[in-house]
Amino acid sequence: MSDDAIFWLVLLVVGGAIAFRALLWRKVRAWGAQSWPICQGKMEFGTVIEHRTKYFSYYSAQMSYSYAAEGEYYSGFYEKVFFRESSAEKLIDQLKGRDTFVRHKRASPQVSTILREDQQSIWPLES
Repeated sequence: MSDDAIFWLVLLVVGGAIAFRALLWRKVRAWGAQSWPICQGKMEFGTVIEHRTKYFSYYSAQMSYSYAAEGEYYSGFYEKVFFRESSAEKLIDQLKGRDTFVRHKRASPQVSTILREDQQSIWPLES
């Protein structure tokens, strides 16, 4: 097998593993949070982080949000992975300052998550 073939095979396996892990984690988190109460929140600010591997880079858009639950204010983080830096920056630009729906754990309101399916009426469609 040539060096180019090995490179592309490794790239495909690593990319597939990253995508599978992100998808699996999102599904597990969404399944567990479906029964949590929902409240109004706001996307405060965000940043793009570059992650480098041996063969390629990918980017994560990391957004901070705030919300009030049980009479107290809390914050949390929303993250989405991209293969292009411009896509991550575009998401941050679209969401910064927008209202959002936040799910929080009833017994521990400081534990929260943002589910994509809760945002369909208030977030712009992502490309």
